[in-house]
Amino acid sequence: MIRFQAFVRASIIAILLASSPVFASNAPTVAEPAPVFDPLEGVNRIFFGLNEVVDILIVTPTVTVWNTIIPSPVRDGVSNVFNNLDDVYAGLNHALQGNGTQAAVDFQRVAVNTTIGLGGIFDVGTKMGLQKVYGDFGQTLGVWGASPGPYLVVPLLGPSNLRETVGRGIRIVSDPRTYADPGLSNGLMALELVDNRASTAANEQLISSSSFDKYAFTRSIYMQRRAALVEAGGSRH
Repeated sequence: MIRFQAFVRASIIAILLASSPVFASNAPTVAEPAPVFDPLEGVNRIFFGLNEVVDILIVTPTVTVWNTIIPSPVRDGVSNVFNNLDDVYAGLNHALQGNGTQAAVDFQRVAVNTTIGLGGIFDVGTKMGLQKVYGDFGQTLGVWGASPGPYLVVPLLGPSNLRETVGRGIRIVSDPRTYADPGLSNGLMALELVDNRASTAANEQLISSSSFDKYAFTRSIYMQRRAALVEAGGSRH
């Protein structure tokens, strides 16, 4: 039972990691298109369709209720708290990428937002000129020279590739929420999932309305965005 609960918590964390960087507004500009290695396209399309059904039946209605009922200042505070945790991992990854200057900024953001910002509820760091810069373990592996590998669509988790899947795994095992009390842990991670999806809802609607092949368009956006993150990580030394 304990192992099952840990698996559930790990799966929710992976969903959060899958949903946040693809259409995030603070991610780098999309890089030049590159050939996509998608040898499992047939299977990937099946999983993509299943994920779309889950999104339509469960995720989208939940996000709609969240955006309708919860006041904007509260939603902003929730986003800031989770972004504060992400800054810890951003700082760690920027340090691993050899970018000590950006890592120092990341950790300053954490210190300021955790104290003056009351646990991260208020993003004081940005107002002080400490800009948030995204960073994750998949990006770090790319900066170190690891190739993306085949494109993957993971059931419930969404777009990925082999390198980013490994990066997500590292984040999962290093995230303290994976080992927290099941009730608190699952509640926090579900809340972060809703918050992440709410922040990207407009972009997802744009993709749905402007693409004849949503699978191919999503794949292209994802792979270009990840390439841009790796390029940005390598250029900040």
